[in-house]
Amino acid sequence: MRYYLTRDVTQEECDWLDETIKSGTIVYKFYGSTYGCIGPNGVAVTFSEEGNNPFFELPFDSLQKSIMEV
Repeated sequence: MRYYLTRDVTQEECDWLDETIKSGTIVYKFYGSTYGCIGPNGVAVTFSEEGNNPFFELPFDSLQKSIMEV
């Protein structure tokens, strides 16, 4: 599943990020094991189109499903 960010997500909001992820950035749902490290308001995502590692968490309310298929 492909998502795009509807707003910037900063390190202040998500301190595990290396840098701010900008609005409009495309990410993909991560399908591997997250070992319970994703919070109840988060989604495990990746930059990999195949949904592979590495994954990271983004807030659910920062993501919109993309209607465009790659």
